[in-house]
Amino acid sequence: MTLLDKDDEIAAFQDINPSAETHILVVPIEHIRNVKFVTTEHMGLLEKMRQKAIELLKERGHEPEVSKLGFHVPPFHSIDHLHLHVLGGEMKSKFRKLKYESGKMWYRDLHELQADLEKQLKAQQGPRL
Repeated sequence: MTLLDKDDEIAAFQDINPSAETHILVVPIEHIRNVKFVTTEHMGLLEKMRQKAIELLKERGHEPEVSKLGFHVPPFHSIDHLHLHVLGGEMKSKFRKLKYESGKMWYRDLHELQADLEKQLKAQQGPRL
């Protein structure tokens, strides 16, 4: 596995079995078991992961708007540590395209997760007077 970038909070690796032309994993240094354990307290970390993903996609000539950023949902994940899949360019097969398709029970799009956490945060804060 090739380390692409690392700081105190996140690391980025080249996936060892890429599903697309570009397939990078962005992982938090802090252990978070999987996407089901992500809370509103992780919103800053998720945004940092998103920004790193966009930077790495752009460096490789991909448009972030048409790339995929997301997580596999248990039990459809292979590693018990949160990792953001960053996919740019053509997918390697129809099966792999389906494996990373938004809206399926096994895959959670980063943007959707961030929107849901934003709603949770607003609900926790209660109505504004």
